[in-house]
Amino acid sequence: MKEIAESSGDGATTDELFAGALVEVATDDDEGAVPFLVALHDRPTREVFDRAARLLAGEDPVERELGARVLRELGPYDDEGRRPFTPQTIAVVTAEMRDEPDPWVLHWMISTLGYHCARETLDLVRDHRAHPAQPVRFAVAAALPALADPDHTERRVVETLLRLAEDENGDVRWYAAYALFNETYGVTDEERRLWARHLIARADAQRRAELAHIATTLDDDADPVLRGLLA
Repeated sequence: MKEIAESSGDGATTDELFAGALVEVATDDDEGAVPFLVALHDRPTREVFDRAARLLAGEDPVERELGARVLRELGPYDDEGRRPFTPQTIAVVTAEMRDEPDPWVLHWMISTLGYHCARETLDLVRDHRAHPAQPVRFAVAAALPALADPDHTERRVVETLLRLAEDENGDVRWYAAYALFNETYGVTDEERRLWARHLIARADAQRRAELAHIATTLDDDADPVLRGLLA
């Protein structure tokens, strides 16, 4: 398997790629290379999709995680932000995630919906905004921008992001606050200022520092009053 991992994966069989990717997922620390998994992403065939979908419905949580992570980035985006098996992926993920007991696997399922811009699943994803497990709330915060209306962010999305921007976990807070001030559309500068005032009024020193950091991510056309409030 080492030799395959050092290559592009073009010469490996699908069985070999799935076997290698399963080892990668079982030992992944979120920082290591995953060449087998990447090679599967680059092979958007019906065989790979069907195999990943079966894994997603399996008994082993590591196999379910692998199924979700394969489906998450299977094939390139088209001009509309969809991948070769996007409708089928949305169908199998939504069917399985309602009964998924493992928070880490559920996190990958939600992330998969975000990567496929599955806007029809917005409310299903929002339903997990108060999940007790941090990885799930993190996935919700990260996925919401891709699930919202690209022209006018829905009020319920804003309300969810505001809630997550005050989460007990710093990573969740960061993603939610970043989305609020950088990835919401069809809202006014005054609305963003109101969000900033609300968060700052309720923040301790650490959280005010996090909001000041968010200010550094705003683009050059950002409302200067908003930038000043955050900073």
